[in-house]
Amino acid sequence: MNPQLREVWKQMQKLGLGALAHANRHAVYYSCDNSMWSELSVLQAAHAAELLIKARIAQEHPLLIFEDLPRSTQAINGYLDLEDLFQKEKTL
Repeated sequence: MNPQLREVWKQMQKLGLGALAHANRHAVYYSCDNSMWSELSVLQAAHAAELLIKARIAQEHPLLIFEDLPRSTQAINGYLDLEDLFQKEKTL
């Protein structure tokens, strides 16, 4: 496994916390353009929770969040990198 993947959980955590902050803002924000912000904030909070749970799992090992455990033999250059994972794998 590519050593750069070991720290991917930090990026996932940052994105999850950002999504949660955005959901919080939409929960209390009202706009004439869209009266459904509070309803949409529930979806955003659920998405943020999914990202944060996956980030915690990826902190233990980055490949645990994938449905089928990817193999380095599937990689083009011998190491799994993000490009290989995005093209072939699905997360749980």
